[in-house]
Amino acid sequence: MNHRQGRLWIRRSDSATYDVMFRPSGNGEYRITTEESLRMFLWDAAIPLARIDEAIAALRTHAEHEILNLRLSVDRMRALGL
Repeated sequence: MNHRQGRLWIRRSDSATYDVMFRPSGNGEYRITTEESLRMFLWDAAIPLARIDEAIAALRTHAEHEILNLRLSVDRMRALGL
């Protein structure tokens, strides 16, 4: 199974819409419409709960957040639309 090392970049577009992209190799951008949906998306990406909570908290006060040092399989990226 092939894996990609990178970071998950999240931008809050308005009060409840988020754009998510896996960098540097992600070809897609995924739009998520609620905070709870973002939480579920990150859980499906196998992000540890502590890092999910950190990202959600940061996005409540900042427009952008990155989850660094991720290793996602190509299959997982494809399944998530990244």
